[in-house]
Amino acid sequence: MIVRINQFDVAQAQSNAAWGDHGPRGGFDYVWPADANAFEILILENDEQSQALDKRFRQSQLRPLIGEVAAALLEDDQKIVVRLDGPLQSGELLGVFSHLTTPEGRGRFAFSEARKFQREPATTAGSVRLCLSLERLAALCGDQAVGLDQEVRLRIFSVAEELVDVLLDINDTEDERWPEVLDHAGFMLSTVRGLESMHLMTRRFSPADARNRLLQRLTSRAQPTQSAM
Repeated sequence: MIVRINQFDVAQAQSNAAWGDHGPRGGFDYVWPADANAFEILILENDEQSQALDKRFRQSQLRPLIGEVAAALLEDDQKIVVRLDGPLQSGELLGVFSHLTTPEGRGRFAFSEARKFQREPATTAGSVRLCLSLERLAALCGDQAVGLDQEVRLRIFSVAEELVDVLLDINDTEDERWPEVLDHAGFMLSTVRGLESMHLMTRRFSPADARNRLLQRLTSRAQPTQSAM
């Protein structure tokens, strides 16, 4: 497979992600500053022999790629916090609850309150936030019971320890604390609807630095890559 890295205007990130502007899967009450860099990371529809790769295969390959991108950019002074928003249904957000802690009960997490009083079928949305190691992040992304390729939006943040609890606590996308978090985040990584690709936003890394880190990580994992910046 061929991994492509394209730089784009950070102002287009929310609309390009195709999750809509409102609700828990929508954008945050935050405007990325002009010095932020945005990249789309995707798997091309054809492999090195120009053979077509179907959508399901590309989605399956993007799942492990999410963790590799996070690992490439995570620095020693940062922690990983994952936010997942979507319907509280089997095969969607409910699959995340098996990842809240380790088997020994270790872990930090928070999730939104939810209610459904009517008997008739209706979608109930929820939000789950977890502080994860890279190993646990990889397990979460690889879990087919979590609907990353359906209606669950995943966003990953790298933040300093003092911001972890703040980020776990934030439920509302319009919370006044978003600037405090995102102004100091090392990066934010978000899935595009349908797991067609992922978006990376960062103020910490220049385009050259981000590209070099990603390519070094991916080539070390023996994944053939090409990039466009």
